[in-house]
Amino acid sequence: MLFAGGLAISIKQNGLSGEQARNSRMKFLLFQKMRKLNNRQQRKFQGIKDLYIKRPGRSDKGQRNVLPDSLGMISDCDDFPWGMNKLRIEGEKLARAYGYNRPSMHQTIEYGLFAAARSRPLMIEEPEQVEGLLRIALYNEQNTCDCDFQTREWIEGEVVAATDAHLNDSQDDFNEWFWGSKNSFLKQIARKRCPYGNVTNPMVRKVLLDLGWQAYTYVADCIHAQMCNFQNALLNPLNKQERQIYEMLYQKQSYLANLPLLLLYERIPFLKAPMLAVLNGQNDFEFAGTVHQLLYYYSQMSDSRRGADRLIQDFHVSCRSQNRPIKILEFDESCPVEDNGKRRKYKPLYDEDNQGWDD
Repeated sequence: MLFAGGLAISIKQNGLSGEQARNSRMKFLLFQKMRKLNNRQQRKFQGIKDLYIKRPGRSDKGQRNVLPDSLGMISDCDDFPWGMNKLRIEGEKLARAYGYNRPSMHQTIEYGLFAAARSRPLMIEEPEQVEGLLRIALYNEQNTCDCDFQTREWIEGEVVAATDAHLNDSQDDFNEWFWGSKNSFLKQIARKRCPYGNVTNPMVRKVLLDLGWQAYTYVADCIHAQMCNFQNALLNPLNKQERQIYEMLYQKQSYLANLPLLLLYERIPFLKAPMLAVLNGQNDFEFAGTVHQLLYYYSQMSDSRRGADRLIQDFHVSCRSQNRPIKILEFDESCPVEDNGKRRKYKPLYDEDNQGWDD
């Protein structure tokens, strides 16, 4: 609805022709298609189980969690990054300072990451670098492949032509063809004969991601225009705090590469702590740099989590193929789990008693 309203405003103000309006709709469809691909980052790091890596998921480095390697390191000279226990301590401390007397696990993780990010903000100003940061925080490049310029242009043309041919379908038929659960859009494009060489599904996926990302800017312009007109049409103007919240959500932000926060709504839980701090008038940190650092943390944590999950899945498949039990116990003499005063040599990798913090 926000895009449609912004498009209507753009058509009226700029006098767009029917063909231009059709091209605008095409951009929005590519934007929606990108958000339907499984490359979209959707992991929510709200609990210990999201951060902890079980033994089968550990790489050769033996990393036990998905926390970034530079977490909490104010300078490159620091010896060690924060671990799980340090994250908990700093998170609880900062959460209490911001008014949470008994922070939940989610709030503890949220404010622990906020504490680390504000101690070493990521200062980037070039729009291209900010765009790249936003993209890796929203999407991964899994199952994609680059191709030469001519093949890329051919794929773009086939994507647009195939989509345009179905624009007059009923809404239900178009949705089922374009992004339904059984759609084969990528395969349809990849199976066509390309004069410049073989085309694969990863190539088509890469082009769709690039086209969808280019459409983000146009969708942002439409949302910005719609919400500015809505704000100006209010009979009772917003007060200072309401306007600050409204503009932060719906209008283009320079620190987000001129995208409104609304287009990054899936990352709002990850960015909520610094934003609430600014809205409450607590400006004792570098806001833009802290947000950028948190987005970078998310991209690193998401990559680590995806890699660990893949190793765990492979381990489970191997165990089932050999009829082996999947339950894993780890010997830990230095930190045994206590249960009714009894000590055990072997403990599960995760347990409710210590919530995994000691790991």
